[in-house]
Amino acid sequence: MDKIIAYLKQLELSDEEAKLYLTLLQTGPTSVRDLAETVGIKRTTAYFYIDLLVDKGLIMKLVKGSKKLVAANEPENLQTLVEAKLESAKAVQQGFPDMLKTLSSLPKDNVTNDAEIRYYKGKNGVKKIYEESLKSKELRSFVNVEEVLQILPENEQLFDDATKHNPDMKMFEIVEDSPQARKRMAISGKNTQNYLYKFLPENMRIQSTDILIYDGKVGIINLKDQINGVVLHNNDLYNNLRLLFDFIWDMLQ
Repeated sequence: MDKIIAYLKQLELSDEEAKLYLTLLQTGPTSVRDLAETVGIKRTTAYFYIDLLVDKGLIMKLVKGSKKLVAANEPENLQTLVEAKLESAKAVQQGFPDMLKTLSSLPKDNVTNDAEIRYYKGKNGVKKIYEESLKSKELRSFVNVEEVLQILPENEQLFDDATKHNPDMKMFEIVEDSPQARKRMAISGKNTQNYLYKFLPENMRIQSTDILIYDGKVGIINLKDQINGVVLHNNDLYNNLRLLFDFIWDMLQ
């Protein structure tokens, strides 16, 4: 039932509308009072959502003798809402290029790009860090590949695309050893000659999921509890970590 309610909410039905509609499908014609009691909402509230459902073509109002009842229309009527949703999505998609062009032309400063510390939350936020780092000329990374692919499986395609769109980029990765990591590295190494990797000894574990060193910046990504990341724009920190990375790289087989 929760899955059905979640789908109906995608068709712009509220939680209350979805419950009222599903209840009516099960009970058949009933009074508003009985329907409200079954769903567990006030009768005045039920009247409000019933009117909305009538407008959407999902329920009808009936008069049977002296009784005023409400009943659900056939589920096939949901097709109208699906088509409306598709039309709306199509309009949004068609209007996006013009909207993006307009927004991109608005005057802006470089405060964000020049900020010393930038914080990101969620998958979309962390994805921005990866996208930025993959546009660099040289990228170094300490990474737990297995953990990244479990939480962000789309990163596999993101990195593969980067090697095509930025063919001059040199990428060096020091990877936490695991069977899945070795399988992925073998595939990645075939895609470009500019991608090199080495594995840490089996007993060594990376605490942050991914540490990216690129373009005078250091990106630190954590996926273990809450998905978040931070980018530190500091040349001294960048140079020190790059030096440390290269030292470890030369020590590894």
